[in-house]
Amino acid sequence: MNILSARWFLYMKAAIWRALMAIGMKFHHFAEPRPPRPNFKITIPSRLSPRGGTFKLVFYVPDSYLSAEDGYRFPVVVNFHGGGFTLGTGTDDARWASTVIKEVDAVLVSVEYRLAPEYPFSVGVEDGTDALIYLASHAEELRLDPHCMALSGFSAGGNFAFTVPLMLHDLQIDAGKRTLRDTSLPPSRPSSRLSARPYPHPRPIPSASAASSTLSLPHPEPSRTLSSHSVLKLSDLEPTALEIAQEIPDLTLKAIVSFYPPTDFRQPREEKRATNPVPEKNLPLFLTNLFDESYMFPPDMVDLCDPYLSPVTASDSVLKAAYPEEIILYTCEYDMLNAEGVAFGERLSGPTIGKTVRGGLVKGVPHAFDKKPNPLRFPKSADRCYAEACAELRRVFGGRSSIEERTQLGLSETVERFKDDLGIAGEGEGEGDAMGLIGEGLVESQDGRWLRGPEIHIEGPPPDGGSVR
Repeated sequence: MNILSARWFLYMKAAIWRALMAIGMKFHHFAEPRPPRPNFKITIPSRLSPRGGTFKLVFYVPDSYLSAEDGYRFPVVVNFHGGGFTLGTGTDDARWASTVIKEVDAVLVSVEYRLAPEYPFSVGVEDGTDALIYLASHAEELRLDPHCMALSGFSAGGNFAFTVPLMLHDLQIDAGKRTLRDTSLPPSRPSSRLSARPYPHPRPIPSASAASSTLSLPHPEPSRTLSSHSVLKLSDLEPTALEIAQEIPDLTLKAIVSFYPPTDFRQPREEKRATNPVPEKNLPLFLTNLFDESYMFPPDMVDLCDPYLSPVTASDSVLKAAYPEEIILYTCEYDMLNAEGVAFGERLSGPTIGKTVRGGLVKGVPHAFDKKPNPLRFPKSADRCYAEACAELRRVFGGRSSIEERTQLGLSETVERFKDDLGIAGEGEGEGDAMGLIGEGLVESQDGRWLRGPEIHIEGPPPDGGSVR
C-alpha cells in the first residue's frame, strides 16, 4: 500500500471514530445536570502554522459576564479537548466548562484546534499558542484579564497545556523556532522537516497609523443567549495594533491544569502499556495506533525529543521559565500514561524547577474516567475532581478556597498527592482567607467576584515568580 492510499485509509478511520466519539459525547452530556451550550464562537486566523488557515474558539461565560460593569475583566481558562490529537471538538469538555464558570466565575475558552491526520504535528500546538496570543491581544473587547490566564486540557489536550507555554516562551525570547505570520500574506508551505525549527516568514514593518480595534463585544439579552439552542457567532474582531505589528501581547499565565496527559513520546507504546497494573483497562491498540500514525507524520521526520511534542525533554531552566508557578496535574492509576505523568509532576515540584504541583494520582480509575458515555449520571468522582481543580483555580486567581474544597476528591477516591501538596502548602491559609484578603491586592466581593484592593507589601526579597510575562 503506497503512502497516499495509507493516508486515505487513515482519514477514513479517523472520520468513523470521530462520528462514534460524537455519539458517545452526546450520551455523556445527556446525564443530569446537563452541561451548558457555548455562548458564542469566534473564528480566528492561524498565524504560527506555515499552512495558514483558520480555527474556532468556543466561549463559555458566567452569568455575571452579561451584567458586570464595563471596566471589569474576567479571568480566563483556555482549554484543550482530548481525543489523541485526532478526535473531539471544542464542546467535549462542557461539564468542565460548567464547573469553571460557576465555581471560578471565569470565562472558559475551548480551542477547536485542527486535528490530525489532516493537520499532523505541530499544527495543534501552533493553534493553541495562536489562541492564547489572540485572546490576550483582544482582551479589551472580550472583557478578559490577560494577567489572569490559565491553561487546561484533557489527555492530548493536557499535552497542549504543557507544550503551548513552551512555544509561547520561545516566541517571547525570540528563539527563532516560530514566527508570527502576517495574515494578509499567503501562507508558506512547510518544508520536509516537521520538528520545531525556524520558518522563513517575513516580518512586516509596523504601521505608524495602526490603532487598536474599536469593535465592541455585543451584549445580547441574557434570556436569548443563555437559554437558546442556537450559538451566537461573532463576526471577526478587527486586528489590534499588536497584531498588525506582529508583537506578542503582555500576558500572565497563572496556572496549568492538566488531566492524564501524555508527556513523553520517546517511550514506545508497548513499554507504556506494561506500566499499567490492570492492562485490560488500557486504550485499545488500534486506537493508539490511529492516534500516533495520524499525529506523528511523517514518522521519520518527527523528532520525538521535540519539547513541543514531549515536554519532558525541555531543560529544567526552560520549564522553570516557561511554566507558571502553579501546576495542577491529575493522573490515573489504570492508565498507560500514569507513570510518565507522575514522573513529570515530581520533576516539576523538585528543588531544581520548584513549581507548586497540586492534584495527584487518582487510584483505581482508568484514562478519561470523567468522560464515560453514561446517560444516567455523571461520576461523582469526576464531579469532585473538577470542583477540586476549580477550587485551586479560584485560589490562584485570588479567591477564597478552603483546604477541604481543594481535597474533596478524596471523599470519592484515594488520591496520592505530590510531595509539596496541601499537607505542607495548605498550612496556615485558613485565617488569611477568613479575613477576606486574598492573593496580591485582591478582595472577594459578596457575589464571589474579585475586586482590586490595596496592595499588600511584604518585607524581604520577592518570591520567585513563575508566571509567563
